[in-house]
Amino acid sequence: MIGQSAQQFGTDRGPYQGGPNRAGPGSDRRPDMSNVSLFDWTIYRHMFSAKRMEAIFGERGTMERWIDVERAVARAQSTLGIIPADAGVEIDRRLNADGIDLERLHEDTVDVGRPIVGLVRQMVEQVGGDHAAWVHYGITTYDAMDTGKVLQLRDGLNEVSAQLSSYRNLLSDLAAKHRDTVMIGRTNNLHAQPMTFGAKVANWIEEMRRHEERLTQVRERVLVVQFGGSVGSLASLQPDGLAFREEAAKELGLGTIQSNWHNARDSVTEMSLCQGNLCASLARIAQNINQLGSTEIGELAEGGEPGRGRSSAMAHKRNPRAAEFAEAVARLGRQRAMGMVEVMGQDHDRCGGTWISEWMLLPETFLLTSGALSWAIDLLNRLEVDKGRMRANVEMTNGLALTERYTIALSKRINKLEARSLLDEACALATAEQVSLSAALCLMPKVLAVMNADEIAALADPETYIGSSHDIVDGVLGTAKDG
Repeated sequence: MIGQSAQQFGTDRGPYQGGPNRAGPGSDRRPDMSNVSLFDWTIYRHMFSAKRMEAIFGERGTMERWIDVERAVARAQSTLGIIPADAGVEIDRRLNADGIDLERLHEDTVDVGRPIVGLVRQMVEQVGGDHAAWVHYGITTYDAMDTGKVLQLRDGLNEVSAQLSSYRNLLSDLAAKHRDTVMIGRTNNLHAQPMTFGAKVANWIEEMRRHEERLTQVRERVLVVQFGGSVGSLASLQPDGLAFREEAAKELGLGTIQSNWHNARDSVTEMSLCQGNLCASLARIAQNINQLGSTEIGELAEGGEPGRGRSSAMAHKRNPRAAEFAEAVARLGRQRAMGMVEVMGQDHDRCGGTWISEWMLLPETFLLTSGALSWAIDLLNRLEVDKGRMRANVEMTNGLALTERYTIALSKRINKLEARSLLDEACALATAEQVSLSAALCLMPKVLAVMNADEIAALADPETYIGSSHDIVDGVLGTAKDG
């Protein structure tokens, strides 16, 4: 089949001779390329991407979208009288992605460097007869592939948005449940002062809402057709070029722009960076959760069946697999998105050297983003919160986490700089004598001269120094419900 197709389409190159995927010396068969990418490995199946996203950006999904574009082009052109009406009907009826021979298409793609030339040859055969001449009429490879990609981007954005909404809802449930759960806040990895776990999660929720807004806003700019012809002028379809573009966009349910975006990749880059930004947040949150589950902190943990996350060497370990995969896959998604900035530059009116890079970067950004979201959702579904450990960790420093509170209280009675100096002394005394901060303050005559022991004791409860944590949680959850 492969050798016959190479001969049929005018090539004198034997099967897989000279192509980048050819077998080594002495080989007479194509190497098995089915599991080259980790996305396709059996042992890693669906661990780096979501199954639904794989269907959208897989080879079959891509082929279906290219065919969808070609069918829509024929319908639009027949409506406008650019091609005969019966040709449009037959092209729309006969084109079928399932009938495309992918092995044969691979051969043509290696020859030409683009898949659409070989695809058109097979589409011509599917339509047959006099109508075949009107297949792929007046449009280019860029038009078909970019517009087909936009259809995938639309489906991909829908999937990311659905996953992100599920993730945010889980965060909202978590924040509501732990609205009053006091924990220690940490800055530079050191104990700072009390807060609530709900307030920490509220921060994550608002972050996710901003990502949702960005993804919504970018849709209008990126979900537009690419029909410009060879250099964007639509010369091949004059005088009906612009009318055709509007009609084809209507057929596909997409928007249009006034010019073209052959060499202006800002919108697809923006869309990728929106996902890269989301991945950066997912990685940060997963990393934070992982850190809070460390042996020394022990405030969070991943639940699961016995043996989940076990070590091959140490029987006592149950490693946080969802957290580490959420972080790792998200970091990869962010990296792929940044690659779009690298290839955004275009020479003149079209440039294959950068465009080809998008063929991998765009799908992998979506695949990895969906994979990161899948792990992030799994992590929240498994998350266990140890409220007792959180409270114990607040007390770990014998009240030193309340130094700001005491400084403020004293500064209402003495100079603020003097108050701070007294707290510095109190911290040193508490550490040296291994007593609480409140006890150390009660040993200091300068403090007792302006504040009695009962007043000092009343300020020692961390649960009464969490600021607006409750209001923050309530406000964020209220806004989330409105959205």
